[in-house]
Amino acid sequence: MMKLFFKRNYTSLSQTHCKHYHSTASQIIQLCRAGSVSDAILLLSSINSTRNAVSKPIIYATVVHACTKSLHFTVGLQLHCHLVKSGLETDRFVGNSLLALYFKLGSDFNDTRKLFDGLRYKDVVSWSSIISGYIRVGRPRNAIELYLEMLGFDIEPNAFTLSAVIKACSEVGEFKIGKCLHGVVVRCGFESNEVIVAALIDMYGRSSAPSECRQLFDEMLEPDAVCCTSVISALTRCDLYRHALGMFYLMCRKHGFFPDWFTFGSALTALGNLERLKQGKEVHAQVVTGGFHGNVFVDSSLVDMYAKFGMVEESQRVFDRMERKNSVSWCALLGGYCRKGEFQVVIELFRNIEKDLYSFGTVLRACAGLAAEKLGKEVHCQYLKRGSWRDVVVESALVDLYAKCGCVDFAYRIFLKMPVKNLITWNSMIGGFAQNGRGREAVRIFDQMIQERVKPDYISFIEVLFACSHSGLVDQGRKYFISMYNDYGLKAGSEHYSCMVDLLGRAGKIEEAEDLIVKSEFRNNPSLWAALLGACATTTNPTVAERIAKKMIELKPDYHLSYVLLANVYRAVGRWKDSHKIWNQMQKRGVKKLPGKSWIDNSNLNLCFV
Repeated sequence: MMKLFFKRNYTSLSQTHCKHYHSTASQIIQLCRAGSVSDAILLLSSINSTRNAVSKPIIYATVVHACTKSLHFTVGLQLHCHLVKSGLETDRFVGNSLLALYFKLGSDFNDTRKLFDGLRYKDVVSWSSIISGYIRVGRPRNAIELYLEMLGFDIEPNAFTLSAVIKACSEVGEFKIGKCLHGVVVRCGFESNEVIVAALIDMYGRSSAPSECRQLFDEMLEPDAVCCTSVISALTRCDLYRHALGMFYLMCRKHGFFPDWFTFGSALTALGNLERLKQGKEVHAQVVTGGFHGNVFVDSSLVDMYAKFGMVEESQRVFDRMERKNSVSWCALLGGYCRKGEFQVVIELFRNIEKDLYSFGTVLRACAGLAAEKLGKEVHCQYLKRGSWRDVVVESALVDLYAKCGCVDFAYRIFLKMPVKNLITWNSMIGGFAQNGRGREAVRIFDQMIQERVKPDYISFIEVLFACSHSGLVDQGRKYFISMYNDYGLKAGSEHYSCMVDLLGRAGKIEEAEDLIVKSEFRNNPSLWAALLGACATTTNPTVAERIAKKMIELKPDYHLSYVLLANVYRAVGRWKDSHKIWNQMQKRGVKKLPGKSWIDNSNLNLCFV
């Protein structure tokens, strides 16, 4: 009888205690959700640690998660110490919560890695957290390595893992691995996951594969605003500004999504590069009505857009209204003034801003535009003081600067020391040698560029043809001119024809040069006939010279050199009356010889002499 009494009372007490525990646990969870971490911890300490040890790990995991959400890192550390003493840190849920706490709030990522390495149980959540942590601290390559290590433990990735690793591949340019991950996404059935699709679109955009970006978007059953924005950004990055703008309007009109600040930034970039002023002002109005004025990314894009329209005053007004300015907004303004040729303003602004890589590149372009060697050297010294910086854009600008200042050997030394060279670097060096009368060396650099499998562009051929022209390399010039279209599919522009006309003219092949102009689509371009006219000054065939001069007068009646050359030709062959008639014709039309100008740089002042 007594045994039955004790058994009934013990059971009753246990049930009461259990109900009390579950009630307390529920209260703790509610407090955590409300963000009252301190109250939750006080209540947690009241639970009996012995009887309820089985259920406590879940509660501790919840409290640690609440510390992470409410940014209470110190409280989280104290909880971690208690968990170590009680032996509960070995629990899988607690371990993952602690890992999230450290990688989201901790200042030293090494501590996060030590915690991860010490976990007894590592599931896909643990691996995903540490992979994301490496991306967050700017070490995407380590994230990829960890993902491959995870696969070695036969742990299947989830959607969160895949989106993180795809992002890592985008950042380091591992596009082959990224494409393999796309296959994994399909195999795992995540192809409709918006976050993963957005990451894939960004990855293909960075790898210059815009058709894949659009295909991914078109295959989505229910595209969202994030994926639309990712496509617009990818198309903008690939310089497909018309397609990006079309996607922007499709997003607003067909899908009914309202753009966010990132979408507006990409659309404004596209409009600026397309120089569509009216549409740019319309989108600017949408930015204002949508409440995005004041967002530094959108405002910087507006500064850049108006600068590309050539409206530097409007660009300056937008800039002045910005409450917060960053390096992007400063560089957009500097770029606007530099593009307009107001190099002195660029230099003055540069003195008063916090320097970064982009601003160095822009101010060096301004120094090159002014051929201001002394000032360029000062900027170069400031760049060298930041010894950890190595940037291909800045160093390419240095090559261009010294070449334009006549210090071509110094430019070549910088060129040789550059660990990474892009097409702009090669073009700057080819142009530097060409413009300083060292055409053969320019041709050698061009051939070296081809050997290193760097594809030449429109500018490359202008520089190498200019080099051939000023070095008398007629056969090589012809070869490059033909190769331009046959080997690289580049259509020759008026600049290339001008170089070829100058090359043939200097070699005395006036009639061949004339024939080249007549057969081209630029047959009525005055600049080509002007280039040929200059070559006629030394010709021994007055008939050809007369024909070219008359053609030039027909195309550009106010060009004084046409009259001067034709009068000199008539005088050379004894046709004095015709020579006098040309001079009279020039005076009647009010055509005047333009005065020659020269300038020198003295103590950072440009002095012009007529």
